[in-house]
Amino acid sequence: MSNKWAESSQESKLVTTVTHVSLKNQTHGGPGGLVSYEDLLIAQYLDELRNTRKTKGADDGPCIKPSPYTQKLPHSDYTYKYPRRRPMSATYAGGMGKPKIDAKFIADSTLWDPATPRNDDEGPEKYQVYFTEKSLRKQRPASAPVKTKKLNRPTSAASTLSYYGRSRPFSGRSSHYGGRKIKSQYKKQPHTIRVTAFKNGTREPFLRIAAPNIKMLLEYCTDKLNLPFAARRVFLEDGVEVFTEKDIPLDGEVYISTGENYRDPYASTKRHIILNNGAKWSLTGVILPLEGKKRVSKPRLSKRMKKLSEHKCVRIIVYRNGKSTEPVEVVADLSKMEEFLVACTSKLDLRSHAKILYDWEGNEITHLAETPILDECLQPGGNYVLGPIWVSNGEGFSPSGTRDFLITIQEVLKARLKEAKLFRKELFHMRDGEKDEVKVAVKILSMSSNEVEEAIIYTDNDMEQLNDALQGIKEKLDNLQELVIKEEAEGTHFRMRHIRKLDDDKTFKMVGIPGLKLKIHENGTVNAPREFYFNLRKAAQGSTKEIILQRLLDELSNMFVNPMKPKIAPVAKKIFNAFGREITDVYTLESEQEVWVSFGEPYISPVTYCLQVIFDLARGKDVFGEKQVILREQLQQDGIDEGNPQQAANYEYYEAHIGFPPGYEYEPCKYEGERDHLANLANMAELDPRGSFLQYMPIPSAVLYPEIIMSQKLSKGHKELWPSESQIWVISKSGFIYCKPFPQLCLAVSDQKVDTTLTGKEAPVSGYVVTLQKKMVGNPHQMWTFNTDATISSKAYGDLLLTYLGKKFGEESDDSVQPEGVKPGNRVYMLLAEPLKKGKSLQRFAMKQERLVNMGQWKHNDATNPEWNKQALSWPVRSDGSLNQDYDWPMEGFILPCAPKLHKKTHDSELSGMTPLRLMVVRNGERNTGMAVPVVGPNLTNFMKDISKKPPRPEKKGRRRQVQEETIPDTDEGNIETDVNLHCRDLTVRELEFSMFLDHCTSLLNLPFAGRRLYDNGGNEHFTLKTLKRDQLVYVSCGEIWTDPMLSKVEQQRRYLLSQLAQDVAKMRQFAALRNPERYVLQVDPSLQPGSNAIVHQQWTKEDDQLAQEEVDTQSIPVGKPPPSVISDNELLGDKSAHERAHEKSEQRLNNLKWPWERLVNVNNSFDTDPEANKFTDREMYEKFKPKQVTKISRDTLQRFVFEDGYIALASNRQLVLGLSEPEGRVVEVHLVKRRPDDVYQQWLMKENGEIRPRYSLQLVLTVSMPNNEPFAEDEEGRPLTFIGCKVTLQTRRTNEFGKAHQRWRYDAETGFIHAFFADLPDKEITAANKADVCTYAIANTSKIDQPGYVASVPVQVSPDRATVKRIKVCMSCARAMRGRYKLDRLPDSRQFSCAMGNAKALKLQQIGSFRVLNGKVDLSTHEYALTLQDWEDKLAKLMVETSARAITKEINVASTVQTVKVLAYKNGEGRLRPGEIICGSSVVGMLNQCTMRLGLNQAAVRMFTEDGTMIVEVEDLVDWAVQNYRSLMADHLEKVCQGKQDNGEDEGNQRGEGEGQDSQEEGQDKAETDDKETDKSSRQRDFLLSQVQMPSVETILRYPIEIWVSSGKPFVPPEVVESKVENRKKKRAFRAAVSLELDMEKHILRIMKGRRLDELSPGEYKGTKNATKPVVVEGHWEEPTAEEQQKHDSVHKLQEHLAEVKKYQKEKQAPLVLDLNKSLYKQPDTKRVQVYPNGESIERTTYIWGDSFQQLLDNASMRLNLWQPAKRLFNMEGKEVTQFSEIQKDELLCVSTGRPFKQNQSSRLDVEIKANWSRAHKQYGATATDVHVEAPVNPKVNVDPFGPPALALPLNNQPKPIKSRSESPKACC
Repeated sequence: MSNKWAESSQESKLVTTVTHVSLKNQTHGGPGGLVSYEDLLIAQYLDELRNTRKTKGADDGPCIKPSPYTQKLPHSDYTYKYPRRRPMSATYAGGMGKPKIDAKFIADSTLWDPATPRNDDEGPEKYQVYFTEKSLRKQRPASAPVKTKKLNRPTSAASTLSYYGRSRPFSGRSSHYGGRKIKSQYKKQPHTIRVTAFKNGTREPFLRIAAPNIKMLLEYCTDKLNLPFAARRVFLEDGVEVFTEKDIPLDGEVYISTGENYRDPYASTKRHIILNNGAKWSLTGVILPLEGKKRVSKPRLSKRMKKLSEHKCVRIIVYRNGKSTEPVEVVADLSKMEEFLVACTSKLDLRSHAKILYDWEGNEITHLAETPILDECLQPGGNYVLGPIWVSNGEGFSPSGTRDFLITIQEVLKARLKEAKLFRKELFHMRDGEKDEVKVAVKILSMSSNEVEEAIIYTDNDMEQLNDALQGIKEKLDNLQELVIKEEAEGTHFRMRHIRKLDDDKTFKMVGIPGLKLKIHENGTVNAPREFYFNLRKAAQGSTKEIILQRLLDELSNMFVNPMKPKIAPVAKKIFNAFGREITDVYTLESEQEVWVSFGEPYISPVTYCLQVIFDLARGKDVFGEKQVILREQLQQDGIDEGNPQQAANYEYYEAHIGFPPGYEYEPCKYEGERDHLANLANMAELDPRGSFLQYMPIPSAVLYPEIIMSQKLSKGHKELWPSESQIWVISKSGFIYCKPFPQLCLAVSDQKVDTTLTGKEAPVSGYVVTLQKKMVGNPHQMWTFNTDATISSKAYGDLLLTYLGKKFGEESDDSVQPEGVKPGNRVYMLLAEPLKKGKSLQRFAMKQERLVNMGQWKHNDATNPEWNKQALSWPVRSDGSLNQDYDWPMEGFILPCAPKLHKKTHDSELSGMTPLRLMVVRNGERNTGMAVPVVGPNLTNFMKDISKKPPRPEKKGRRRQVQEETIPDTDEGNIETDVNLHCRDLTVRELEFSMFLDHCTSLLNLPFAGRRLYDNGGNEHFTLKTLKRDQLVYVSCGEIWTDPMLSKVEQQRRYLLSQLAQDVAKMRQFAALRNPERYVLQVDPSLQPGSNAIVHQQWTKEDDQLAQEEVDTQSIPVGKPPPSVISDNELLGDKSAHERAHEKSEQRLNNLKWPWERLVNVNNSFDTDPEANKFTDREMYEKFKPKQVTKISRDTLQRFVFEDGYIALASNRQLVLGLSEPEGRVVEVHLVKRRPDDVYQQWLMKENGEIRPRYSLQLVLTVSMPNNEPFAEDEEGRPLTFIGCKVTLQTRRTNEFGKAHQRWRYDAETGFIHAFFADLPDKEITAANKADVCTYAIANTSKIDQPGYVASVPVQVSPDRATVKRIKVCMSCARAMRGRYKLDRLPDSRQFSCAMGNAKALKLQQIGSFRVLNGKVDLSTHEYALTLQDWEDKLAKLMVETSARAITKEINVASTVQTVKVLAYKNGEGRLRPGEIICGSSVVGMLNQCTMRLGLNQAAVRMFTEDGTMIVEVEDLVDWAVQNYRSLMADHLEKVCQGKQDNGEDEGNQRGEGEGQDSQEEGQDKAETDDKETDKSSRQRDFLLSQVQMPSVETILRYPIEIWVSSGKPFVPPEVVESKVENRKKKRAFRAAVSLELDMEKHILRIMKGRRLDELSPGEYKGTKNATKPVVVEGHWEEPTAEEQQKHDSVHKLQEHLAEVKKYQKEKQAPLVLDLNKSLYKQPDTKRVQVYPNGESIERTTYIWGDSFQQLLDNASMRLNLWQPAKRLFNMEGKEVTQFSEIQKDELLCVSTGRPFKQNQSSRLDVEIKANWSRAHKQYGATATDVHVEAPVNPKVNVDPFGPPALALPLNNQPKPIKSRSESPKACC
């Protein structure tokens, strides 16, 4: 039908009576009159342009100020952010009539809606839009309904008369809409669907659901039934699909489908029933009915899938250009490039149409057939996937995304290759039969041998493919490296190189005012800036400067909005430039300028400015002889001397001049035009010739002009500094402030007075210019005074202060005008002016010391303002104006201006910092600041008010009142703000606030442990909230050090690893300090009064009191005050008895009762010994008020106790006993109390096991409280701990065998000492380990001991999808670290175990023990702890300078677990002749130290050998040798067993082969080859035998001790050699013994024969002879030996000769040592070791000394024996003097004398006794008692000296001369 449009120009209303409107010929007209999709796009675009123009036209009007209701309120962050829109009554609730165009329809034409025509044959009727009255009514707004022909009367005009003629109530009236009756409200309830929903095809998961419509029903079912896809269809019980709500019965049952057809839930049950009922038995089996058979399902493809399958489509992986994440997979036809680009645009959600495709080498892809393909090993399986490719909107290729993608693929391939190698390795183990080695791929164990071989081949192929893929990726990365470097250098310009940049003038002409690109910083920060772009042209349209600035601030505020909490958005209020000047005009900003944004707070400088000296070249010019001008030129970076830069920066090569150097040669002008040029230069850079200059002596023409500036503080050696320390100033005690690189220049006041203004302020200031001058001693203009308020004044002008003008170097400000009278080249930064009324901070200065030598010097300042300590500032003087001598003078550092106040005053009403403070808190090291959580501190305002009130003064006078008065700050005197201490806890209010704030952070951030430390974003640690600002970002840690989030991950990991390692080393250091406490005894606090605490201290010795006395004597005594005397108990009581002391007291009391004139004053002349008394006229008043002597009680008195009647009383005062107050809590302190018989808390029981228990409770024992543990100091080193001063408390009794050493005591009744830690060393070590947080596994290793512990329930991953809980036993230290992570149950007593955390790796547990990184890697046993600690301290020091986190991790991981071995040690050279010593250790050095002590070696053991002579260097070598030795012994044993079985066969073979081939000629030729073959054969045979036997584990082998031999440096002697020598000696000794026995027997027989002959006394017989001379002889006389005796004598002689020959030949031959003494190499020193002791003293003082000469022995003896005089003489033990070095034997005992003759010990005692008697006589009878004179008269006849030696005793040449006369009688002193 045709259109009938009628528009009335008068009423402008539309009347439509048309049924539908055709769109034919209403568009641009496509072919055939159809509407194309492009036409719809164009129409929609033109419509939007039309609406945009209307909106734009409306906005072009005058600028309307925003409504006040839309502005941000000052007290909240709420703003009106909703756009303007029409009211609901004027909007159409339905669709807009124009369908939205989806991008997916553009990408694929096959995705059109089914109702949309796809062909031109369907006719234009499909494109017609129908309008009806009902539709028009719906499209009209509610306020303008469509009027019908029948006009309804309005309600106000309706008749009130009813049909019956009377008025009805309004509720009963008919509606004017059709005359129907209005329903009641309770009947207008919406229709609700209430059903029981099931999954399609099932009955088990069901749900009762109520929903208003089907759409909500489907949504609920999708969520509640956990459907895999969205619910789409609803079926009833009979399978009928439901489309409307009315078709669903109330409380019915429905089945929800995700799109599939209805499935009967009872289908399987029905089929089973049919099968049961219709099944029949036959001979062949069961015959099922046809109805019950399960039919085979046939696949059915949808039309879309059929169409897709007809085309050859491929899958392509697509990334955005420059990205390596969020890939998409696009199915595309290779021949349709444009459709692929459209699909990429849709799936990647690109802002514009995709245009260019790139491969991973940056080549443009013009056809999809050129798409690269991944390697086969990277394909997911099934069809091949092409790509990846990168899609671009038109920009150039970005290689960074491709690089990241390739790196990710490379890591994946490496991981797969590693897994393949491990799998291949286990396959080989399986093939070789080593099933025990298969641990990862357990499925291999079920494979057959053929399957294993196939798997090996398959794995080799996979590894080859992976290696090829890795090689290809590496080549691609190399090709991309150059492009990546270019992109990083050029930034975004790299991808936009195809776009040409226009010039600025052309840009301005084309686009108008250019935009601004600013670099934005937050106020007070100097981190990486954020780029900000501001459209200045749009902001300047119809706006003033103020509005433009406000728009800029509004857009800057959007940059700091937290997306997680958009309502908490800061509002930018001000912007500043780099010099702190506020920017009020946007037009003054330049592009790329850095600005700082403030949110209302004043400017906070992100950098620190300090005083600096700069040097410029000074050039002298001669202007044609008329005048001489000095010009200033900038000094280049190369310096003044390019050839020698170090010399040019050395002050020794410069000479300072007052005025310009006189010998300087001015440069003349060469041409006339130079005059004007010099005049222009003089107006800008002319210098005052009266200033100070530096002349470079090697080059006299090089003159430097020094000038002070205020510049940014830079680090030493910065490239902008010349010299490198030009910002360092030195302050001397005399008041000079001079520059460190040039000490000849100092800060001085010139005589030039100027008037100027402060920069940035309008305040005028007048004063003298401060410059650098040549240093002159005594010049007051160069000497400065440092005041107590951080100001500096000159000694020449004491009332003027050093003033900083506020100007910064490099700042060009309009208000910084050059003062009058100052040359243009001289810049003025500082003046000496009067005190300012405003801007007093410009006159305050501070010193910053940052050198390593004075890093902590700031701690000596007397500043009470915490800002000084926070910024580590120093000030040279104390609060009283005197120089602070604690600093290292002269002081060096930076001089900073605008310092905070040195002292801060507070008042009673001031409660600064106590109001709740809100901070943005994140975890330590968190980079994402969006994760910040706002945490509000506790509100302690009222609490602070209550505490700050002055309490009323008590009426009673006493110490309590004095204490209260001292605790109340006196605000009238202007005291600084002090923190108030709490009476109930040992905390201040600030500390309490800080602790409560950390508790809040722990819960809100869900920290694993309690928060302990707080840092700001600069890494500064804060200990109170006072120094923080509102909404400041802070970081909370659980005790670890600051982790900078801006650091790289590698640096963070490095610092974290070093921190963890340092904490572990600190724990070991603390354990070493506490492991063996010795000589600790019980002591009371140094005051003998009730309430003194009981502590432990080192046992008293006499040397302690002597040292204390020496310390007191060396202390300086103030002038005008009597020296305090330290009197011990013995000196205080003297030698008087108690009776005498009582008499003195009674006389003194009686003397006090007398009148003053009756008293005897100074009877004993007491004032003579007190020189101070002579200074006063009234000595009685002096005696009354003189300072009392300070009595210091010796520790000996405080440490001696008496145990009697159950009381532990002091030996010096038995009325003071150990007791306690009413016990409260688990820990009760023990202190001194007065003895009371009825107090049960004072009585104790001493047990034999060392426990001291209170009588009132046997479950408590006396315990030493462990020292406070502080392992995590700021320097990351644990502080050395000690038990000195630890309090003694009552704690619960421990019943374990180990870990209770601090509860064991020993009372010595003789001395009175109560010794602490009376336990074995293992018990002490376990106790120290529990305190130092060290795992006990490091001490006891795998030994199970009875110690306190816990049972931890740790989850263990059994399989990837299953985990179980494993209960392990851990020690106290590890349980402390696991607290909060796992469930812990305390172990019952007397349970022996070894901590599982030490062996966590073997147990496959996560290592969460007391050690952070060294769990199970340290050995802290008795003999190994020192070596382990030293080793790890050296490693830590080495790793501290390591920059690679990977190297640190490798070094830590390389440390193997502790391997403790048990060895049987022998002395080298003794073999097994003596029993060995069983020694356990984990290091070779530790075992050698034990061997030295246990084996009694004279020298330290340095070498360790095994049985075969192998020298052991590491424990691992010893373990390997033990395993290999076991294998060798096992192989030998197996060979013997096998050889025993084949003995018979071998014997027969030997008989048959006897005599064959014995003379073969080829035997010699093939001998070597045969030996090699036999060796290989033997080794293979041994390996085969070993493979047949299951070898025990290493732990089993190491259960038995390994035999080792220890040497002090000598080579190894095999035990077999030693044993053979011993056997030979035994044989020789047996041979000698036989000869000696025979000799002894013959001698015995000879002696018997001789005795018998002598006993018989036979007279003999006379026999005649034929000899004429002796005709008769006597035979058989008893004096003549018999023939038998003579024969026996001959045999004895022969035996003696034979024995001598045997000894001669059995004597071991020793090769003579032949040395060529002519060579210096063999000139060995003859060093001897002897034992010496002092002359006259006991031999107990004997010590060893060494020397190679007599004089060296004397010198060493003087030093070792601490002789007062040098040693001069040596004596042996017989008293004989030794004068030659050759007379001294090695290890001889000698006596050393300083010159006196030899004395025995008794003689020395006699001398001492004589001296003592002399002293007693001198003291008792006076000084003349010992003056004894003896006179002897002269004998006139005998010339003899009565006091001299006897004359016969003198030598002949030394006779006394005759005494002629004597003037004096001889005298002698006894």
